[in-house]
Amino acid sequence: MDQLEPDALRSFAVFAEHRNFTAAATALHISQPSLNVKIRKLAAALGTDLYERDGRSLVLTPAGERLAAFALDTRARVAEFLATLGGDPPAITIAAGRGTILWVIPGAIRAVSRQRGQRVQVLTAGRDEAIAALGAGHADVAVVGFDPPPRRFRAREIGAYPQVLMVDEDHALAGREQVSLRDLAGLDLVVPPAGRPHRRSLERALLDAGVPWQPAAEADGWDLLVHLASLGIGATVVNGCVPPPEGMVAVPVAGLPAVRYWATWRPQREERASGFLAALRARGETLSGNARDREVVR
Repeated sequence: MDQLEPDALRSFAVFAEHRNFTAAATALHISQPSLNVKIRKLAAALGTDLYERDGRSLVLTPAGERLAAFALDTRARVAEFLATLGGDPPAITIAAGRGTILWVIPGAIRAVSRQRGQRVQVLTAGRDEAIAALGAGHADVAVVGFDPPPRRFRAREIGAYPQVLMVDEDHALAGREQVSLRDLAGLDLVVPPAGRPHRRSLERALLDAGVPWQPAAEADGWDLLVHLASLGIGATVVNGCVPPPEGMVAVPVAGLPAVRYWATWRPQREERASGFLAALRARGETLSGNARDREVVR
């Protein structure tokens, strides 16, 4: 269709990335009025609004979000085609949380980056941000934990880790082979901010077990939780893949579910994501003692 010609798609893709006509026009090296006309004609041809104003900000409509993802998918396929003609290989963009990048998928990232000069871009993003980047076409693949990704994406479960209590090596619980939820009663705990998946899971388990506790500090990220605990602020419950720092020990917590991880991608980016998925599969046995590598049927 004429309204989806490459120039119109490219212009809208850049506009969608910036959500600002001035910045997008600058990136495209055209005038702002010209870009306004392009987007207005595209919306009229498609018979739908592509963005709306929310105060002083521009927000894509649901149709605009879908078109932006389609435009970015198209741009990615063009880059892949040009690479086959001797151009630079397109980068694969991976969205994941900081702890995931540090301890869950570093081997897969390393393996992909060594494939024929493959370039890798990493978006450090929380679960919601990673899923949003995937849906908007800004990421080729995301790795998320705790809950399965939305059903509109394809996904593969790649591993699971037990949850552990991280305490000082001279703590009364440090010598245990494992602790129960009741052993956590009365402990000062360093926890994620309210609303984070790990915080919700921990609060739910402690409430169901009737265990009183109190937050000693809040921090976002496995590494910061452990760092604050190592400063003596309190104990913390973290993913078992996190190595204890010097002077601390990790004790498995019975009664807490394993933290499960999924690689997820949009079908339109399957070819781009395939190298990373293959690297995950090849290294699956190193992800955890209970690693799994199976496709989630949607």
